[in-house]
Amino acid sequence: MRPLSVFTLSLVLFFSFFATSTAASFTQNLTLGSRGTEVTALQQYLVAQGRLVIPAGVAFGYFGPLTKAALASWQAANGVLPAVGYWGPISRARYNSVNVSTTTNDNNLSSNSTNTTSTPPLFNNDTPYAFGIRADKVIIFRAFPFEVQSGDIITLEGSGFSRTANNVYFNGGYSLSATSTNGKIIRIQTPSSITEGEYKLFVSNLLGSSENSNIEVKVKITDNPTPSPYIESASIVGDIVTLIGSGFTSRNDLLTTLGNSASPLSSSGTTLTFRLKDLSQYDQISQFTRGQYKFTLWVYVQNEHGINKDPYQIDITI
Repeated sequence: MRPLSVFTLSLVLFFSFFATSTAASFTQNLTLGSRGTEVTALQQYLVAQGRLVIPAGVAFGYFGPLTKAALASWQAANGVLPAVGYWGPISRARYNSVNVSTTTNDNNLSSNSTNTTSTPPLFNNDTPYAFGIRADKVIIFRAFPFEVQSGDIITLEGSGFSRTANNVYFNGGYSLSATSTNGKIIRIQTPSSITEGEYKLFVSNLLGSSENSNIEVKVKITDNPTPSPYIESASIVGDIVTLIGSGFTSRNDLLTTLGNSASPLSSSGTTLTFRLKDLSQYDQISQFTRGQYKFTLWVYVQNEHGINKDPYQIDITI
C-alpha cells in the first residue's frame, strides 16, 4: 500500500509546452522571489481560477508565499505532483494542455484586469480566510509523519479548515474535533484506542468534506513507527546523483520535477544513487533543452515508511 498516493506522479509530457495556444505564453521558471510580467500573468490566471486573492493594495508581479500556496493548490488539482508551488516546465506543459483547447482568448492575463476582485468571499462559518489558497473548499494535501503510535501528534496541511469546528475522521470511523488558527494547518493527537493499521484521513466542517477531493491522504498506526526518509545532502557527478540521509530502505521510489524513477531503488539506509537519465521525463525534456537549461530539481524519496516532508533541491543543467 502506498503511504501517500497523492505523490504517485501523473506528469504531462514536456513537449506540449511548445504547442500553439491562445493561452498566456510562459517561458520562465518561477519560484519564491521571482518578479516580472510572467509572475503577473500567472497570478492573474490563479485569481481567475479562484485559487489566489491578492490583498488590497498589494501589486501583482512578485512571487511570494501566497502565490506559492495558490500554485500548489492548482498543481494538486491538475495532476502535477508533487504539488510544491514551483512553476517549471512540467507545470507549464500542464497549463498548456489545460488551456490549449479553450476558445477564450486569455492573452489579457498579462495586463491588469478590471474584472478581478481582491475582496475575500464571505462565509457563514468561522473559517479563517487564507490568502493564496481556496478557503471555500476543504482539502487535505498531506499528513505528517506517516507512521505514528496511538496518542502521537500528526499535522494535517490543507485548506478550508475552520477555526473551531473541524471533525477529523480515520477511515470514516474514529472522529476527533480539531481547531485551526490559520485555515491551513490542523494538529491532532491520534486516538489512544485506535488499532494498528493504515487509515485514510478526511476533514469536514460547514464548508464540506475533504473526502470529496481527489487527494487521498493516509497515516499508519503502529507500535514501532519508523521515521520517513530524510535527505541531508546530495552530490552530482555527470548525470549520477547521490543522496545522503536516513530512512532509505531496500525499495525507494524517486518522485521529482523530472518525473519518477522507473523502478524502486535499493539503499543501504544512508545513501541512495540514481541517474538523471533514468527519470521518466528526462528524455522528453532534454531533447529540447540540449544541455543549455539551468534547472532546480526537486527530489522526494518515498518508501513504506513515508516520504520526506520537504523537497530536496539540486541545481542541475539539462
